[in-house]
Amino acid sequence: MDADEPATPQAERRRQLLGGELRAIVPLALAVLLVVGAVIVLGREAERHLQTIEATIAGLGMWGRVAFVGLLVVGTSMLVPESLFGLVAGALFGLGWGIGLLLVGNLIAAALQYGLARRLLHARIQRALETRPLLRSIQSAVIRDELRLQVLLRLTPLNPALISYLLGAAGVRFAGFMLASLVLLSHYAIEAYIGHAGKQWLSRGFAGTREDWQHGLPIYAATAVGVLAIILVSKAAHRAVLRAIAENSAGPAATRKP
Repeated sequence: MDADEPATPQAERRRQLLGGELRAIVPLALAVLLVVGAVIVLGREAERHLQTIEATIAGLGMWGRVAFVGLLVVGTSMLVPESLFGLVAGALFGLGWGIGLLLVGNLIAAALQYGLARRLLHARIQRALETRPLLRSIQSAVIRDELRLQVLLRLTPLNPALISYLLGAAGVRFAGFMLASLVLLSHYAIEAYIGHAGKQWLSRGFAGTREDWQHGLPIYAATAVGVLAIILVSKAAHRAVLRAIAENSAGPAATRKP
C-alpha cells in the first residue's frame, strides 16, 4: 500500500519544516518579551524577585541542580521546548553550570526517550507516523543514512524529544544516537548565554546610566548573534534534511523502473 501512495510534495515538506522552525523560536521570543515587560513594569522589583529565586536555589546546594536536571528530563520528555530550560539554566546557574546542567540533563533525557521509543512506545509511534508523512519519510531516510542524517536532524527546528522518539522507534544504534545528540551542545551554550544576558539586562534595567548601556552592548550584540546563528544553522540543516528525504524517495522509485 505504501508503494502506491504518492510521495509527499517537496513544497509540503518545506512548509511543515518551516512551521516547526517558526515554532522553535517562539520560546526565545517569548522569553525576550517577558524580560522586556518585566523591566518596564516591575523595574527593580523584578530584580529583587530574581535575587530571591537565586538565593533559594543556592540554599539547596547540589540538590537544586539535581532538581533542575530532573525537571528538564521530565519536561522535555513531555515535549516541552528544551530552549525554555536553556534560558532558565543560564539565568539561574550562570554560563558554566548552566551549560553543564543542560548537557547532562538533555543526554539523560535523550537516553530515556530512546529507551521508551524502543520498548514501551514503539507500536504507538509507528501508528502515529501513518498520519504524519513527513516524519515517516524522515524515519525511512535516517535508516539509509544513519549518523549523518541524525546529526542534521538535531540541528533542525524539530523538537529534540520528538526526534529522539522518532530515532528510537526507527531502531538506530544507541552509540550513534548519543553521539549525534552531542551536536546540540552549541545550542545549549547559546541558549544559556541568552538566559545569562537576559538576567544581566534585567539587573541593569532601563534606568541604567549611559556607561551601563555601553558596558552591556557586547552582551546584547552577542545575544543577537547567537539567535541569528541558531536560525541560520537550522535553515541549513532544514534544507539538507529535505534533500536527504528527496534522495531516499527517489531511490526506491528508480529501482522500480523497468
